[in-house]
Amino acid sequence: MPEVDRVLPWIYAAFLFVALALLSLARYRSLDTGTDLAAWVQGSWLIGEGGDLETTITGDHLFAPQAAVLFWPLAQIARLVPTATTLLVVQSAALAVAVVPLYRLARRWAKLRVGAASVLVLAYSLYPALQELNLADFHPETLAVPLFIAAFLAIRDERWWRFGLLVGLAVLARADLALAVAGMGVLLFTEGRRRIGLATVLVSLGWFLFAVLVIEPRLAAEGVAHVEFFGDYGDTPLGVLGGIITNPIQFLTDVFTRTNFEYLVGLFAPLLFLPLVAPRYFLPMVPLQMLYLASTAMDESPPAELSVPAVAFLMVAATFALARTGQIRVELVNVDRRVLSALAVTAIVFFARDAPSTPYEEPWDWGSRDAQDQARRAAIEMIPDDAGVQATPRALVGVAERAVVYELDTSESVIQAERGLRRTEYVLFDEGDAEGWSRVWFDNFDRNLQHDGYRQEYRAEGVTLYRRVG
Repeated sequence: MPEVDRVLPWIYAAFLFVALALLSLARYRSLDTGTDLAAWVQGSWLIGEGGDLETTITGDHLFAPQAAVLFWPLAQIARLVPTATTLLVVQSAALAVAVVPLYRLARRWAKLRVGAASVLVLAYSLYPALQELNLADFHPETLAVPLFIAAFLAIRDERWWRFGLLVGLAVLARADLALAVAGMGVLLFTEGRRRIGLATVLVSLGWFLFAVLVIEPRLAAEGVAHVEFFGDYGDTPLGVLGGIITNPIQFLTDVFTRTNFEYLVGLFAPLLFLPLVAPRYFLPMVPLQMLYLASTAMDESPPAELSVPAVAFLMVAATFALARTGQIRVELVNVDRRVLSALAVTAIVFFARDAPSTPYEEPWDWGSRDAQDQARRAAIEMIPDDAGVQATPRALVGVAERAVVYELDTSESVIQAERGLRRTEYVLFDEGDAEGWSRVWFDNFDRNLQHDGYRQEYRAEGVTLYRRVG
């Protein structure tokens, strides 16, 4: 391997890591995170304490949603350093290090020149779905992005033990990713590697079924996680499968809603639709992605973490698609500069338009703390470490490292918030999380809390800390 190919991808990865980590930490410093990060912070604290892993924020076992046991060793690291910061930095590092196998795949097997491989890295770095993953709190499945791309490299290098280790870690980050691994097994089978392909399919499907039918029902408080999102098809995993098979038209209708269609365009368009030129490399994740889309048939786009397989598989497909658009000159593929220029410009345009870190959002100001941020911090510091707390979403991460902490839901009305209020020692209320509330609702909420025995300990910039005294 030429020396430039040993060093250059690590340089790219280092620059991308710094950018992603700074953006993520700036968002965290501005207290603009939400419930997902808070839940994993509390989960990490519970692991460190060696107690029950029932998180009060989600009301469920930490590993019930997707058997993300890969989080366990990460939590051991987070015990030694600030937890939320560690989780966000590790997530940014995982997304950045994916550049290394992607670049090597482009150079070693797609036979792209350094310039073409570098443009591909640029497209990956600016990819809106990747930027959203980096800023959407913390999700263990994000760690699977570099694992999947490196697994494709291991396939080409015929390093089967490495391939098994990589996909094994990926499914430990999220159980249903095993369906994408099974798709990779089918790809291997069709390419003539029948034994390793069949083994991949059987082992990955076996783990998926074990996680869904054995692990999750034992851990989840209300049965298998996410089954409720498929209510039109059945109320059990096997019932959902049967419902999809017997109602294929309804399933396809749910998959290709207008919202989902726009989401799919947002995945393919920033890559010039190049993955469509090499579909075999993204077809393995299509069944899983269709399940994701059918489960989110609603007015909102799928959450960021459901883009994990798409980010990895579409980037690999774009890599080999670039090779097909070029011409072989001696040993390398010469891609037309106009194609590379179009890809680079498209990546920049869609980054500026769709990425959450677009310059239009002025991310350079995210790390600053305004008066309201300082008020939240001041209120958080007044709460004892062993006290039970209920807090609105923006303050939730700051109080998550304790045994008892709940989210105060203010999404609809003061009535909903009051009904969701639990009898904790402290209530941290941020008016910025109560959009749509009138002044009368705020006054009623304060009056009702005081009637229930709470007194104001702190109030500034719309942030109020209540302590229970009776």
